[in-house]
Amino acid sequence: MKRALSLSLALLPALLTASPVPDSQKAPHRLNVLMIFVDDLRPALGCYGDNLVKSPNIDRFATTARLFRRAYCHQSVCGPSRASILTGRLPDNTGVWHNRNRFRDVHPDLVTLPQLFKNHGWHTQALGKVFSGNERELDPASWSASEILRKEDWPNYILRSGGGRKKGAPLEKADVPDESYADGKLASLAIETLAELNRQSRPFFLAVGFFKPHLPFNAPKKYWDLYDPATFAVEGQPKRTRGAPPVAYPDHLELGGYQGVPEDEDVSPELARELRHGYYACVSYVDAQIGRLLRALNTQSLEDNTIVVLLGDHGYSLGEADHWCKDTNFELDTRTPLIIRAPGMKQPGVATEALTEYVDLYPTLAELAQLTPPSSLDGGSLAHLLDDPSAKGHDIVLSQFSRPFTRGNPEIMGYSIRTDTHRYTRWIEWVTSKVLAEELYDYTAGASASVQGEYLIERRNVVSEPSYAAKRDWLGGKMDEIIAARLKPVTLDVPAKKSQKQTIQRP
Repeated sequence: MKRALSLSLALLPALLTASPVPDSQKAPHRLNVLMIFVDDLRPALGCYGDNLVKSPNIDRFATTARLFRRAYCHQSVCGPSRASILTGRLPDNTGVWHNRNRFRDVHPDLVTLPQLFKNHGWHTQALGKVFSGNERELDPASWSASEILRKEDWPNYILRSGGGRKKGAPLEKADVPDESYADGKLASLAIETLAELNRQSRPFFLAVGFFKPHLPFNAPKKYWDLYDPATFAVEGQPKRTRGAPPVAYPDHLELGGYQGVPEDEDVSPELARELRHGYYACVSYVDAQIGRLLRALNTQSLEDNTIVVLLGDHGYSLGEADHWCKDTNFELDTRTPLIIRAPGMKQPGVATEALTEYVDLYPTLAELAQLTPPSSLDGGSLAHLLDDPSAKGHDIVLSQFSRPFTRGNPEIMGYSIRTDTHRYTRWIEWVTSKVLAEELYDYTAGASASVQGEYLIERRNVVSEPSYAAKRDWLGGKMDEIIAARLKPVTLDVPAKKSQKQTIQRP
């Protein structure tokens, strides 16, 4: 059976039919899995074309693996994105639209990705932020050993701490060794755990979730010193996307909750420069910890029988178009880094331009391990792209975000579809499905979107322009098909709670 993903997403269920594993991906024994999550990492990596960042370890890993240049998350915030990855289901189909939502409240018997491996004899274990950054959202059924989210001696701050309503300072650069901060300690624990697992007779599925570059941007001073601060200067004040509806921007302003940051996130050019510097320092810091972990994999002779998946849980914005953090359907927030290495894969080091989405990871790993996944998954395997990086991906990928950002049922939902060249977003009233606003961006037209290095930034919503009427109608029809074919929205037994912050629209 041909496994290309070039068909309409409406036909995705057919892609989940079992197919033979290519000869290049067969192994004489069961493969291990090392899954590395990096919190809030956009494609700010040298291997993705970011010429500013220092990321030598991940860049080196990419030369041995398949880099997915156009991978997309389903909701650009930690909990929902991770839930879609680890359940293989879209946010509407699990009710996980918020970090505090739990998929087992809706689907108590759902078999997660690590649970599938556990049920077939793998030892499964999670260290750091994998499912969630909160103890209440951990999932014991998925793991052979108790999850370790964070130990008491893994600090976020060394020089200072938060107090009162605020979360703490948004950045810190202590002159300390790597293991003084949490990610250094996590890397050491992961290396020790690898050695222990290597002594066992059964294969393992080890998930390691690094905390940075999530706010606060705290990293040892030596990683800040890799960069010239002047490099991060922001020329003028960036403007919000012209014609974008207010609902396109978050009602949950994450950066504004930190000490010294205006609540409306209207930061000064000086603070914007320092924040951008801090983000890149954290990327370099976590890159060093990932390098340690990957070297341990090699030292322990595990490279040849271990699938390695490295990913950011969603994208991120650093003040572009007057937006910080995530929580939108824009390109910067939904596009993610994804790099996969599998034993026997062809053409390592060659990137693929195929459009892919995060619910594809569950069936991909199941196929590589020669396991049969549940029939209810919402994605299709990417294994064929490990054999042929020029093969087709999806024609269209789907993202979404709910408003307000609370743990209750949505009041408004924004669905967004991405093609090779365009993005169409529709905001609807959740109960009635009434269309409240639309957006259309043409990534081939400078007036609609600009290119800033490796990144695409929406500049003008062209949905109302007569020259785009046919494209708008065609994309609107495709969205109708996708919603009808792929989504079975659930209703949560949780009272809705109004957001405490309103979306702020600045000129």
